[in-house]
Amino acid sequence: MTTQIEVVGVKEALATLNSLNKTVRREITKDYAKIAKPMVDDAKALMPKTAPMSGWERSWSPRGRGEQILPWQAQGELKQVKAFTSGKKRDAAIFGMRWNSRTAVLFDMTGKAATPQGEQMVTTLGARFGSPSRVMWKAYERSANDVQEELKQLLEKIMRSYSEALGYRTALIARAEARMIRG
Repeated sequence: MTTQIEVVGVKEALATLNSLNKTVRREITKDYAKIAKPMVDDAKALMPKTAPMSGWERSWSPRGRGEQILPWQAQGELKQVKAFTSGKKRDAAIFGMRWNSRTAVLFDMTGKAATPQGEQMVTTLGARFGSPSRVMWKAYERSANDVQEELKQLLEKIMRSYSEALGYRTALIARAEARMIRG
């Protein structure tokens, strides 16, 4: 389940600001990190401080893969929850929060199972921590109104900065054209 607010032109504005005024672009990233901090802190508070299930204390890799998913390492998981700002990818979110680990997917989103052991894990996780999404969506819902209101203000700032940057760029182009005509 995702919530999406779409504002046309923000990615282009961020890309332009990044090329014309990196200081303003970095300031926007810092501003969003401040806006998202309560949401990120809440997500971290919702995460278990010890292994969610006893078997999660041992190493585990899916069959046929060398990628280790477990054991659960609470301190490592806490470091993986972050707010992000991106204007690079065409169809990706511009502002968001991510928990970037394989263990995150296993804990936060597992809701179906294909084996009896998997069904037991899903049942236990559901009983102890609720239905998927156990952390990220709950953290967003708790602070959604505040984040959205502050994000609207940040979007207004982005568009003002973008307009100013374009005005500055337009003035430079006009001066350059004037010099070319004279020269």
